[in-house]
Order: sequence, then C-alpha cells, then structure tokens
Amino acid sequence: MLGIEFTHFGCWSMWDAIEHSEWKAASSGAEEPAGEEISGRILIIDDDPHFLRVLQRILSGEKFAVMATANPCEAVDLLRSSNFELVICDLRMPDCDGLNILQTIRSEGSEIPVIILTAYGEVDTYLEAMNAGATEYLNKPIKSDDLVRVVRNCLRKGNHRRNSKRSNNS
Repeated sequence: MLGIEFTHFGCWSMWDAIEHSEWKAASSGAEEPAGEEISGRILIIDDDPHFLRVLQRILSGEKFAVMATANPCEAVDLLRSSNFELVICDLRMPDCDGLNILQTIRSEGSEIPVIILTAYGEVDTYLEAMNAGATEYLNKPIKSDDLVRVVRNCLRKGNHRRNSKRSNNS
C-alpha cells in the first residue's frame, strides 16, 4: 500500500500527491469493520495555512465534514457554537497553543476527542497533553493513512461513549 507522508513545512508534495490517483490507494487502507460507517464533524486548528488545507483535503476526501481555522480564538468560538465530534489541533501556535485550547475544552465539560499534532515531539509536552485530556498525541510528519486510521478510531470511541451515556440516561 502506498503511504504518503507529509511534514509541517513540506506539504506541497502532499498537496500534489492528493491531486493524483495514488490518493485513493493511500487512504483506502483504513477500512471500517463490516457494516460500520464512521462519519463526523471535525474541527482542525493549525496556524500553517498550507498544512491546514492539506489536512482539510485529506479528511474531506474521506467524507468527513471538516471545518478548519488558523485562528485559535475563532476555534474556541466555533466549538461553543457548533457541534463537532473531533478536534485536531496543532500544539504550537503563536497566539494560543494547543494545550490552552485543550484545557479550555475540558474546563467547559466537553469530552470531545482531541488529537494534538506537533512537529516538536517532546516527552514533557506529551505527558502534559495526555494529562490535560488529549485523546491522541501525534508527531509530524505522519502518513495520511495513519492519520485517517487514528481519526476513525477517535470518532468510533467517541460515538460509543455518547451511545453509552444515552443508554445510561434512559
């Protein structure tokens, strides 16, 4: 299977690859279990506009409803005004880092899955993110098929958790 890898700074090669037929081959490896279709509304937050477009294109190509923003303050407003099933957030951004966004989400009582992406994979930030309630912590570069697999797993777990809460409240 073809695995397309992209980096925080070198996303044009990924962008070009998406335009070609290899994209379908690269993303087809993350199959759902028989009869289970995974969908969801995803918010992506990253200060790099090129990387943001690449992520949006990958996930939209997988039939997810994707909204993207490079503005962390706008992201918090979007989270408060819309229903998302998953957040993908860059760790280091100039105005507000991903940990602040994660802490805001958790302090408001939301259990939405949050994937933290970083080009600076450090043990301290990994521990801090996981202790703050991150669902996943992924290092850049990441292969597109690995990203899609993690996104589907997070959405699947979130769906199961919401369904369990509904049945417990009934």
